[in-house]
Amino acid sequence: MKNIFLLIFLFLNLHANDLLIINSNSNIEKYANVQQAFIKNYKGDYKVLDLLGLSKKQIEEYLYDEYPDIVYTIGTKAFSYANMYIPEKTIFFSSIVNYKRLNIQNNRYGVSNELYIGMNLTIIKSLFSKLDSFSIIYSEYTKDLYLNFKQNASTMGIKIVGQEISKNKDINKKLLKDSDGLIMIADPILLKDEKVVIDLFKEMNKLKKPIFAYHELFIQYGASLVISAHNKTIGAQVASMINHFKNNKDFSKIQSPMGTNVIFNKKVADTLEVQYNTHAFPVINKVVE
Repeated sequence: MKNIFLLIFLFLNLHANDLLIINSNSNIEKYANVQQAFIKNYKGDYKVLDLLGLSKKQIEEYLYDEYPDIVYTIGTKAFSYANMYIPEKTIFFSSIVNYKRLNIQNNRYGVSNELYIGMNLTIIKSLFSKLDSFSIIYSEYTKDLYLNFKQNASTMGIKIVGQEISKNKDINKKLLKDSDGLIMIADPILLKDEKVVIDLFKEMNKLKKPIFAYHELFIQYGASLVISAHNKTIGAQVASMINHFKNNKDFSKIQSPMGTNVIFNKKVADTLEVQYNTHAFPVINKVVE
């Protein structure tokens, strides 16, 4: 009997804190970078499940068969499946736009996709010190993000001009004249139609006002500045959180990304004739001439 209990103990100890990494699509470069950085910094054994090409049934069976103690999900799809099939498990997440719209329970931890707003505004002001007011287009899905921008901006002497849109309410282009530029946030209503986004960039270009975006994709549309999270830093950050969790050490449940990736579109800024400070260039990772 004693030997049986010993075997059970060893079995439980061997499988304690099993970790499964679920990647929504490892062919997406930013997801792959996050995963690589995580693996490099994680202390322990793990398995990887790539959802690319898998059916809903295959994913369900895999999660029930593996039934890991801890799950690290990369991307919205990965989080949604883990949250659906094994909600009782501890789930860490990253690379999710506007994570607050998801079902975040007590045993959920992660790194948000959005940078600390104060850092975002500081970088913009350090490069474009002459600009004092910014428009933000938001909907019911991103109102909390807009209000956070407004609150942080007020402490820095910056005016935020908000404009709420909905499925039945389009952008009022006249209101764009009331600010020095536009801070673009990841709003699903705004982004659902590429034509709307293209028209917005055209209008701001006509007004000779810059757009500050959150993803390098918008450089090709004409964004003057892109400030995004540094993906490899996010992977290392989540690894540190899980290492702390496994060792019963304190850590913040939801963290902002620690690293930034800043792209300055000098070509567009010069075309718009927007003044910028060259002394702020050290914070920039890439300049588009």
